[in-house]
Amino acid sequence: MPIVEIGGARVRADLRTPLGLGLYRYGFCLPEARLLAQLLLPGDVFVDGGANIGLFSFIAAVAVGPTGRVLACEPAPDTMALLKANARENRFSELELHEVALSDHPGRAQFTVFERGSGLSSFAPANPGGSEVDVEVTTLDILTASVEGTVAVVKLDIEGAEAKALRGARALVARDAPVFLIELEPEHLARQGYSIGDVRAALEPYGYEAYAITPHARLARLTYDWRPPDARAPNVVLAPPSRWDRLSGAAVPRSTQGSS
Repeated sequence: MPIVEIGGARVRADLRTPLGLGLYRYGFCLPEARLLAQLLLPGDVFVDGGANIGLFSFIAAVAVGPTGRVLACEPAPDTMALLKANARENRFSELELHEVALSDHPGRAQFTVFERGSGLSSFAPANPGGSEVDVEVTTLDILTASVEGTVAVVKLDIEGAEAKALRGARALVARDAPVFLIELEPEHLARQGYSIGDVRAALEPYGYEAYAITPHARLARLTYDWRPPDARAPNVVLAPPSRWDRLSGAAVPRSTQGSS
């Protein structure tokens, strides 16, 4: 497989998959990825929920350096195999791989998987087909309980299970108040019985506010509700005022902030 340079890391592009072909042709330059590199500092702890083949995890590993920690969670076995191959290519000492799904309880559950690297695997998939596998399930509280250092940023792109994962993160939120880079896709959430309102209810009591991510990797506060202003770009940043120092460099003037 050809190697693609991503934010200082090396990633194998599997040309048999749409993701790998896209990486080979266009690279990886999403605003969310550029923003992540701004939010993390050397020595930070980063959690990647829905790590897929490791793109965000590797950007984070470069940013946090050998004194930091990256916990990459990917439950789909075939996709985890690609993630492991990419991890071997980079040899990041700060990277931990966890073949788990994040939810509101620990245990095991049936999980529908699609082709490796697709990003479509889910407890409640949007597309027909796929195959069911039995996977380990854990919570963010359990995952991070013994981690040394403060969890600075958590990325959640887990096909509608984001609200469940936040329900399993109460201790983490109270302790570390991490920034969340999170996908808020109403249809995905609804398939698992949740809504953006449930996400808001989980974090707003802790002072969290929502920010849209602009095409230039800047942040614009969402002053009405937490729904992403552009349905084609469902990722937002959720953060409390105590983390404003992390966000201030990416903030846009208040006069241009979204009000979705």
